[in-house]
Amino acid sequence: MPHFYEISDRIAKCGVASVTIVNTFFIFLTVFHIRGISGTYKTMIIIMAVMGILLSILELLARPFVHNYNKGWIYFSLNSWMNVHEGFLKLTMIFYSSFYIVMLSHISVQFLFRYLVLVSPKTAKKFTGKGILFSLCVSIFFGVIDGVALMIFGLSDEYSDEYMMVEMLNKYELAIKDFPRFIIVIYGADGSLRYRNVMYLVSAGVDVAIQYLLIIFCGIKMHLVMNQGFKNVSVANKKIHKQFLRALIVQTIVPTVLFVFPAVFVLLSPILDLEMSFQTGWIYALISMFPSIDSIGFMYFVSEYRKVIKKIYLAMIPEKRSDQSELDINP
Repeated sequence: MPHFYEISDRIAKCGVASVTIVNTFFIFLTVFHIRGISGTYKTMIIIMAVMGILLSILELLARPFVHNYNKGWIYFSLNSWMNVHEGFLKLTMIFYSSFYIVMLSHISVQFLFRYLVLVSPKTAKKFTGKGILFSLCVSIFFGVIDGVALMIFGLSDEYSDEYMMVEMLNKYELAIKDFPRFIIVIYGADGSLRYRNVMYLVSAGVDVAIQYLLIIFCGIKMHLVMNQGFKNVSVANKKIHKQFLRALIVQTIVPTVLFVFPAVFVLLSPILDLEMSFQTGWIYALISMFPSIDSIGFMYFVSEYRKVIKKIYLAMIPEKRSDQSELDINP
């Protein structure tokens, strides 16, 4: 019978395949068929789809997993198919952790841009050209903060290795020195706080909180503007703005439910110093599905995608196309 982490790995691989197929299709539609989305926002959603594919590639390389044990957790790699130096796998783990923050930050930038389009179009124009490159650099900056914090505050030491050694041997049949790892243990043997590890939790929490504060602020403001201040805007424009807002909300809710809520437990449960032993790495199997769900949600809520997909489908099936033509002639 396969171990839970092996099942999780299979789910993650299915997620990688689905992301590659769905996001490639989404990019194809956006570039060659969608006319209602243009300019800066079109570039932003293409960047988001590309990021999803890159995240799936990083997941294949890093094969990340997490295990929570009492007052600590260990973030490690189960990559056994690449005969490479441990330092390389650690680097892929850092990139993977950072890249999710980059994607979350890019979603918050999209919220800010859509809000500015509604209330200050002149300011929104600053996102064009070099502006979008700058916004991408800002997203990368937040990801770098997370990666550097993990590299500085999350490196294992003699105490953390000893603390996790027996647990990893029992649960995964792995010797603690034989695989790349980052370990957070909140309390020392005498019960005192290990401030280096605490600093990682603080930095990661602040990093994520900034993104969600911006998302919530812009989301509420957009909702109020569309309900109260949209009197002089055409019905068509109202409709497309509402579709974009719904799509952005899905882009936020999906990773929040699939990753952020579970991650809060993973990150903060050691503070409670409870007796526990959980293979919490299943959250990476869930997050592997996020980019494809994100793209599917966007295509569902923005009506032009549905129309284009239906048109392509009918063009591929002559019988359906002829039936549709007859319906058009004889309503």
